[in-house]
Amino acid sequence: MKAIRRYWWVLLLVIIGIFAYAYREYNRKPADLNDVQAEASVQASALVALYEKDEEKANKLYLGKAIDVSGTIAEINNQKDTSVNVLLGGKDDMHRVSCLLNPNQLDEIKKVKAGDPISLRGICTGYLMDVELNRCVIVKQ
Repeated sequence: MKAIRRYWWVLLLVIIGIFAYAYREYNRKPADLNDVQAEASVQASALVALYEKDEEKANKLYLGKAIDVSGTIAEINNQKDTSVNVLLGGKDDMHRVSCLLNPNQLDEIKKVKAGDPISLRGICTGYLMDVELNRCVIVKQ
């Protein structure tokens, strides 16, 4: 009888441990890219040119990795201070680098305007009409 009680207590502790782990993982936030070392550094025009020329090669180099991209701001799309998208490249370029900013960067992006040079760090998520970077932060020069 005592052995059965021990098994129930062990089972209960295991279940509590599983729920604690699941709760912690469910509420885990992604790493802030200010604290992450970039795996590559590239100019926006060179990144777009590589994706236009050979998307498969570019994906092997950059997809899913934190990269620093430098270039000129073509456009800043601010959607009611909830989501800010910065486009790097020329105004007349067909394809550019689209950088979706991390929400903690809203105050910093208000200090720059279209035409200013900038360096951003983000996770490359591929190429649609533009090269897409997510969770971007402004890199301090």
